[in-house]
Amino acid sequence: MNFITKDDLIAFMNKVPDSEDLRPESYCKSAMETVADYLGYNPELQEHTQTIKGDGGALAALEAMPVNSITTLTVDGVEGDPSGLEVEDMNYICFKDNSVFAKGSRYEITFSAGWENVPEIIKTTALQIASLFWESAGGNLAVSSTSFADTGSRVFNNFTADRFLKQIAKYKRFF
Repeated sequence: MNFITKDDLIAFMNKVPDSEDLRPESYCKSAMETVADYLGYNPELQEHTQTIKGDGGALAALEAMPVNSITTLTVDGVEGDPSGLEVEDMNYICFKDNSVFAKGSRYEITFSAGWENVPEIIKTTALQIASLFWESAGGNLAVSSTSFADTGSRVFNNFTADRFLKQIAKYKRFF
């Protein structure tokens, strides 16, 4: 996964590493992993092979999205025609002739899924999370304090990537 780079992160933060210990590449990798874990798939365009056990239903969910093409299909080890399948709602497949995935049969499908150019909101989210990781390396990220006259002060920490991940929820895989 490389939909963001250390150069992207440096430009995003307008910050240059100040020591050999800081490794922007690792923050980028961690952020991309966080995004992929949240989405349920790697958003970059790539080939996948997946085996699906038929359940008698008309739809089957594939592990990545958006599905761009289906290149091979085998049913219980016998080669089938992938042109008989179509994509529904970014990562579900069905048969064009309305047949079902036969209960107990094993369907092996090779397909390409993801974006050649990952959507900017996904890239920005990854950069926001990478910058969060980078800033947290100093140990003082999102620390704020409030003084109360009678009881002293309170310190609050808010280190969470969740607030950024919400903005890409529409790309999340559900099934």
